[in-house]
Amino acid sequence: MIENKFDIIDATHKKTILIIDDEVFIRKSAKSFLEDYGFKVIEAQDGQEGFERCEKDKPDLILCDLRMPKMDGLEVLDAVTKSQPKIPIIIVSGAGNIKDTVNALRLGAWDYIIKPIPNMDVLYHAINKAFERADFIKEKHRHQANLEKANKELNFLVDTLNQTRDKLVQSEKMAALGELVAGIAHEINTPIGIGVTAASFLDVKTKEFEKKYKSGDLKKSELESHLKVLKDISDTILINMERAGELISSFKQIAVDQSNEKPRLFNLNNYIEGVLLSLKPKFIDTDHTIEISCSDDIEIKSFPGAFYQIMNNLILNSLFHGFKDMDKGRIDMLFNLKHNCLNFIYKDNGVGMTPDQCMKIFDPFYTTTRGQGGTGLGMSIVFNLITQTLKGSIECESSEKNGVKFEIKIPVLSCPDS
Repeated sequence: MIENKFDIIDATHKKTILIIDDEVFIRKSAKSFLEDYGFKVIEAQDGQEGFERCEKDKPDLILCDLRMPKMDGLEVLDAVTKSQPKIPIIIVSGAGNIKDTVNALRLGAWDYIIKPIPNMDVLYHAINKAFERADFIKEKHRHQANLEKANKELNFLVDTLNQTRDKLVQSEKMAALGELVAGIAHEINTPIGIGVTAASFLDVKTKEFEKKYKSGDLKKSELESHLKVLKDISDTILINMERAGELISSFKQIAVDQSNEKPRLFNLNNYIEGVLLSLKPKFIDTDHTIEISCSDDIEIKSFPGAFYQIMNNLILNSLFHGFKDMDKGRIDMLFNLKHNCLNFIYKDNGVGMTPDQCMKIFDPFYTTTRGQGGTGLGMSIVFNLITQTLKGSIECESSEKNGVKFEIKIPVLSCPDS
């Protein structure tokens, strides 16, 4: 054992051990033994002095007797555990009864050795195990502190990502509203343009009629002809202004639905037509086609704003990703209502996806057009709207060069014929 002494001394790094015992011989013999192993040893002859030295010197370990004047070992144990709970305390006592052992361990003793100690290696072994345990606890606390720090940093990153996602989702909504405005401008431009042209033509004819009337050359046939032109033009203006009014009303309701989270009763087919009108500028100059199969009488109580966002993202996903480098893309949307469940099948004949892309399609921020304006949130928004807002389900099927198919099931709150 002596030949390994210097290795042991180096390992202990001069740890300080406080011996509290009222028997001088025990203190001196234990001190001599421990100093041979490189420990720094300090002594106290009673419990009171031992506690004071503990507070002053902050030892790495305490060996404490039980039966001592002024403060017994259990009182020292209790006081030290409360003031410096990380210091290992080993009770070394000749009072080896079960009650003392239980009380000592209950108060926080790390070990209990009965005097006299026939082999001092028992003492060294107990001290060594106590230091190993103390190092383990210290390491555990260090890892726990690092883990808590990492957890705080992770929570901060998650909060930051959530805030970024919310901002991007809001940007997506604003982009959708921008597309809605473009759709309004495009669709309303036609009836208003016809109305303006008709009004201009009416103005010219009225001035011609007024000129003939004032000259006195107006004939009955010319009056009748002018009245007919007047009626035709007024009918044209009225029809086109009514069409513009209907379009504005439809687009206005769609816009309101984007910010209104309350369900309402609406005609599904009419709403889909409004959505397609708002997206018309996106594909009007292409040979892509969209076919809808939906009964005119399907009325459901649900969240129409969610339907708009779902269809908007699905269609744009096909136009920008599915029909990339394609001249004639086709989208089919089939709707049917059965047992208060709306079944919606969406298909396109686009480039399709690889199995890996198909698995990741609903992941937030996943996009195949990184750096080209894609945020990777469109299909994630679709998934969350269907599964969370509408309490439904969506499944994706796709393979390369074979397009994509989404099967969507959405429970509806009520329908007239249920």
